[in-house]
Amino acid sequence: MRQFSRRKFNSYVSRLTISALPFLSKIQSSKASLPIRKGIKVVVVGGGWSGLSIAKYLMRENAELNVTLIERRKTFFSLPLSNLWLGGLLPVSKLNYRFEDAAKLGKYLYFNAEVTELDRAKQRIETDKGWIDYDILVLAPGVEYDYASIGVNDAKTKAYLNENFPAGFVSINEQQTILEQLERFKSGLFVLTAPQGIYRCAASPYERACLIAGFFKRKNIKGKVVLIDPRDKPAVNDEGFLSAFDELYGDTIEYLNSTMVEGVDPHRNVIKTDFDEIKFDGGAIYPRTRAARIIEKFGLHQAKNKQFEADIDPFNYNFRDDNQIYIAGDCRPMPFSKSASVAISEGRHIAKVITARLQGKSVQWVTPESICYSMVNSIPEEAILSKSAYEFDQNTQHWRFAKRSKSYNIRSSKLATETYTWASSHFQNMFGPKPFD
Repeated sequence: MRQFSRRKFNSYVSRLTISALPFLSKIQSSKASLPIRKGIKVVVVGGGWSGLSIAKYLMRENAELNVTLIERRKTFFSLPLSNLWLGGLLPVSKLNYRFEDAAKLGKYLYFNAEVTELDRAKQRIETDKGWIDYDILVLAPGVEYDYASIGVNDAKTKAYLNENFPAGFVSINEQQTILEQLERFKSGLFVLTAPQGIYRCAASPYERACLIAGFFKRKNIKGKVVLIDPRDKPAVNDEGFLSAFDELYGDTIEYLNSTMVEGVDPHRNVIKTDFDEIKFDGGAIYPRTRAARIIEKFGLHQAKNKQFEADIDPFNYNFRDDNQIYIAGDCRPMPFSKSASVAISEGRHIAKVITARLQGKSVQWVTPESICYSMVNSIPEEAILSKSAYEFDQNTQHWRFAKRSKSYNIRSSKLATETYTWASSHFQNMFGPKPFD
């Protein structure tokens, strides 16, 4: 018979207990402590523009629903318009809001928790604060970064790159890091990248280049913005952005179009392209985006999709194998702009689909609308605009822009004023009155 010393026995028990923790945490999980409310239970995961819009419009469509929004953050920060903060045109207070205010205005429940598991058989979502049963589940968890797309595969290098030269399209902390870089920047090259594929806000890398170049000029910083883009021209408003680059920032912006990023060494401040190696002094490295990993973890993604986007009915947004689950926001696969305006209009449509189906009815698909203002000059403030709508070509089985889509490429102060008006109206509509001067 094998003999165990007390030390070996305690070590064995300790290892056994640790290995069993995931199982124990599941069976010990308790129901989340939420107010008891009547009505069909609709759980919305994700408090970005998409999730907030869906929760709000669900209650507008049917006030008898029991809607709960699960969001791991305690405060909302709007990434749309945050370039204006980086460029010194907008205080951060105009981008920060309380989820409690949105829930109170929308008459739904906000639950500050992080989703960990999904049990589709039980129609139950697990969080770090207990489980919640649902009749309808809506997932709008947003995007994450795919650093392998720019040749960065090592976990430590990914973390270092994200910590020091973040893309600035997921969290306020990333934007804060970029701002701190700008505030201490003295001279040299500030590198920006535009990613491959459909990414979060098509105009944003180009707008950011303009606003950072404008910041350098106002502060008399002897720096240059280098924008690396795999496309042959800007993804949207190409005439407007190229005109701004040439006429306003000819000596401050270097636009490297048709250029692929093949690797980044953030420790040496070197970015490798298919043409050259560039030594930079600061930057925001934006890799390809992918759907938030819980979409893949829960088995809801398209198997061959490079960006791990959701496998959904593109007109009704339900997961193809489960009509009780809907997936929206930036993790959906349709090639619509990943912008706030699209998220809002999609949210309105999804709410109509869900409420109609609960009544045994259906609704006709309505195109999302993209209204994207881009500030290209700061003194004076001038903007350009892109308006887009979409349609599905039954013959080619592909999406295309609807005929009414239009670009406004002549920069103007009028469009700059409209930028703030758009922001103010949508923030107030979502969170309630708050000064936006």
